[in-house]
Amino acid sequence: MELSWINDLVTFALPSGFLGAVVSWAVGRKRRNNDFLSEMQRSIDLLSEKYNAVLQENMTLRKEKVDWQVMQRELLTKVDRLTREVEELRRNFKPRR
Repeated sequence: MELSWINDLVTFALPSGFLGAVVSWAVGRKRRNNDFLSEMQRSIDLLSEKYNAVLQENMTLRKEKVDWQVMQRELLTKVDRLTREVEELRRNFKPRR
């Protein structure tokens, strides 16, 4: 009885291509999963490269910002000194009549 059922299954599965389709599906599934994983890895690599580039640019901009802040402090110090100088000159200025 059992052999008859198996015999019927094999008789149906082989000529109709059912067994081949199942095997192809199983092999193709593994391949699709591998393709998906490799595509994900490529995306991760691309994102990592872009992240590193943005991080490098960010570090460069931070350094520039520090440089600009130092120059700003120097200019503010000079402006303060010049303002005091102008005030001193105004106090000492005596117009001629």
